[in-house]
Amino acid sequence: MVIRTKVVATLGPATSEPAVLRQLVGAGCDVFRLNFSHGTLVEKARLLASIRAVEAELGEPVAVMADLCGPKIRVGPVVDDEIELVAGSELVIQREPLEGDATRVSTTLAELVDAVRPGESILLDDGKLRLEVTGVRPPDEFTCRVIHGGPLRSGKGVNLPRTELALSALTEKDRADVAWIVEQDIDYVALSFVRSEADVRELRGLLQDGGCDAHVIAKIEKPQAVEDIEDIVETADGIMVARGDLGVEMELPLVPVTQKRIARLCQARGKPCIIATQMLESMTHAPRPTRAEVSDVANAVLDHADAVMLSGETAIGAYPVRAVQMMNDISEALQADREERDDPLRVHYASAPTTAALAHAVKAIIEEEQIAAAAVFTATGTTARMMAKNRLPVPILAFSPSRTTVRRMCLYYGVEPHLADAPEHTREVLALAARTAVEHGHARPGDKLVVLSGRPIGRSGATNTLVVHTVPGG
Repeated sequence: MVIRTKVVATLGPATSEPAVLRQLVGAGCDVFRLNFSHGTLVEKARLLASIRAVEAELGEPVAVMADLCGPKIRVGPVVDDEIELVAGSELVIQREPLEGDATRVSTTLAELVDAVRPGESILLDDGKLRLEVTGVRPPDEFTCRVIHGGPLRSGKGVNLPRTELALSALTEKDRADVAWIVEQDIDYVALSFVRSEADVRELRGLLQDGGCDAHVIAKIEKPQAVEDIEDIVETADGIMVARGDLGVEMELPLVPVTQKRIARLCQARGKPCIIATQMLESMTHAPRPTRAEVSDVANAVLDHADAVMLSGETAIGAYPVRAVQMMNDISEALQADREERDDPLRVHYASAPTTAALAHAVKAIIEEEQIAAAAVFTATGTTARMMAKNRLPVPILAFSPSRTTVRRMCLYYGVEPHLADAPEHTREVLALAARTAVEHGHARPGDKLVVLSGRPIGRSGATNTLVVHTVPGG
């Protein structure tokens, strides 16, 4: 059975060896995520080379996503790497770096002292600890009262849900990382802490200036991004609902509602949607997830997510391969049920209305006839993406002469990408589709396929031909 929902796995110390990468691909990983919040560029280069070597060895395309750090604020170093904050006590946060203790700490953002105001909340360690600003003494420090205490380790995240920070989504580190990325073989770049579509445009400009056509994934983890979500979806190539920081920056009960809204908007606008953060968190240490985590992944599939993502589960977890397999097992269990109950959401794509209409026509034909698989020959992957967003109940065989396009399509729901030379005639596309469908067990002689292509074949934006083709030999 083809698992249509794709899996993104974050790489790290637990998954840096080629042997483990092979196992992850075998377990059903479609996209590898390189987290630029950790590690060096030398380590990233070594990991990328290993991915491409494994890809060539297995003969299966794999996409790579570079995830930029963004303006993430963290607690500075603290004594013995952990301190205890007691509820009701006072904590001073200062501009200058120091090794902190239970009375005074610093952060990675010196300008924080200039931005906060009395009465505002400061959340530490994904919201586990809460502070309230009681006094500001710029330019040196401000004081807080500990509302909810607990252990605080060096480097834990700092969130400010009510504080306006005049920060770019692209830090100096991000710009240096992008300068490296444009020279590499990377398919997607994820932008952290997006607030508006202007942030997406800024990153795309940097990539284009470097001659890189990697697609931009906007990570939604700020309330400002939710407010501007329609423009962000239009501008970005894809969306990641990053629920970790989002769940700290906004009220927790609103997170699942927001997830559903964004996923549905991406579905209607023809853009891939990734649901991320703590999906199988307990599998970082345990061989099985909790029932609640299984339900969480299942709901992401039901919400029309194109992909679900693993973070610490595969980066530092004890069971990375098993976590990927579990993701696919959950998706497989939900697949048939969801397709039976799917609501008919019409997909619009302003940049290619004819392509969107043809993809919808494919779905209409499949609803009326017994079709074993759909196929498309595509230059940029746009037609394959439109077919994917129509949630076809059959495999989508997508052929392209571009290795970049083939890898990019690894993120598209239900798409099985194949590298193929551009044929000269439509009949060659039909033969290729039929041969591949039979070889991969999707069809038998006598079965019908729906095939999309364009004239001239292989040219961007030329999709204009739909054929219902019978696999010869039946």
